Amino acid sequence: MFEEYKPPELEQSVSEATIPDKDTVLLIDIENCPTQIKQLQSNLITFSQVFICYAQNNCPKIPLDWLNTLAIAINENRLKIIKMKTATKNSADFGICFFSGMLMERLPKETHFIIVSNDSDLDHAIELLKSQGRSAERIGSVKKNNNTLSNINDDSLTTYCKYLIKHSKTKPAKKDSLMNSIKLQFKGMPHIAKNVFEELINKSIVDIMENGKVTYNLIKLKEFT
Repeated sequence: MFEEYKPPELEQSVSEATIPDKDTVLLIDIENCPTQIKQLQSNLITFSQVFICYAQNNCPKIPLDWLNTLAIAINENRLKIIKMKTATKNSADFGICFFSGMLMERLPKETHFIIVSNDSDLDHAIELLKSQGRSAERIGSVKKNNNTLSNINDDSLTTYCKYLIKHSKTKPAKKDSLMNSIKLQFKGMPHIAKNVFEELINKSIVDIMENGKVTYNLIKLKEFT
């Protein structure tokens, strides 16, 4: 159970977190979507920050051999596990709403919020985030989150293609400089940066020659903006 492992870092405030330039934040109602715990380690790689809210003591168990990995993520402010003091039916929902609002104030404008819950009432939180000009969505319990990651990757590819058009005179000319440029644009999200690089090639937006030189298909580039 989560309460078996509570290092002091869990009590740190969100304002103390190290915020990357661009973030994708995952907020999980673990009581409502208990199978999401199986995705926790991969989510820590994919998303820049993960917040888990719960109130009851019957949360899914975590393997003991995960503790070191989770402790590192907590110390790096990439993982927050919050237990609500009052265990009522909607306690975790209120926690997610509260922290999503706090994060909206702390994180950059480009931050994308994903709330994982089967409770449609949390759509109100999504709409409030959107009303403040934020990008947000709610998804149900994710046993296989390929579709979600695909949507994120599509948005990221569009974002980078727009960046290339905006900086058309200084587009990366070599493979290494292209990879570094993508990593810089998606700092803190190495998995998404890797996928953007692969999608640029797979969709024939760029072509990399044997000598590492990069050529661009301007027609394809504009199609993805």
